[in-house]
Amino acid sequence: MDTLQQLADRQALTDLVALYCRAVDRRDFVLLERLYHPDATHDHGGLFRGSRSEFLAFLQRSMTQVVTHHFVGNTLFLIDGDRAEGEVYTINYHVIGDSERRDYVAGGRYLDHYVRHDGRWVFMSRQRVIDWAHEGPTADAGVAGALTRGAAGPTDPSFTTLPGLANWSAA
Repeated sequence: MDTLQQLADRQALTDLVALYCRAVDRRDFVLLERLYHPDATHDHGGLFRGSRSEFLAFLQRSMTQVVTHHFVGNTLFLIDGDRAEGEVYTINYHVIGDSERRDYVAGGRYLDHYVRHDGRWVFMSRQRVIDWAHEGPTADAGVAGALTRGAAGPTDPSFTTLPGLANWSAA
């Protein structure tokens, strides 16, 4: 049976994963940096493999013409004191390009190692594993064309509608 501390740790790890999704999708690189240990590594296979600072630089360079939406499914965490590991299932949507846009949808998992650092859980290492992917043309017409559009960065409606969430990077 889980202790109260284990339940609190499990929730903190769930929040860490959700904050990662928000930070990447909203391009909040200040928040994203805070989610990783200073000595952390990130492995996105052939696209990227390196340190926290190299990962942030990679995203800032490569995501200028990409819209992303990370959706988290099953999460499994094994907690051992101030260390933990986890397998996080996700479906990540990407709209790539500017004038000739295409959709890239990938289902896969993050294989994570976490550490409690300065009293909070952070990523020590993160590896992306792809189980399936689909790529095709983007559809911006129809119902999607009439809805409020999200944006990467502070012009996203969440920054004004939910100012408490927008301040995570300052916390």
